[in-house]
Amino acid sequence: MPWRPCFGDTLQHCISTALGAEQVSELAAILAKSRNIAEYFRGSDVAGKQLERAQEELGLPWKKLKLDCTERWNSVVK
Repeated sequence: MPWRPCFGDTLQHCISTALGAEQVSELAAILAKSRNIAEYFRGSDVAGKQLERAQEELGLPWKKLKLDCTERWNSVVK
């Protein structure tokens, strides 16, 4: 049987390449700012509690901010 690449790996590579393209160069700056915000709230207990309280006051369900991870699929890597 001939070797075939994993469809998921191929798709993830295509997405990563597209996100690194020049046409979406502003995306890298937006992602960097988003990472900094998420790291701040995840790294500070006081800030995390303030975020939780703000969500509660606005009647929103409590959600933790997520960070991308280069080892996981469906996570931005560029």
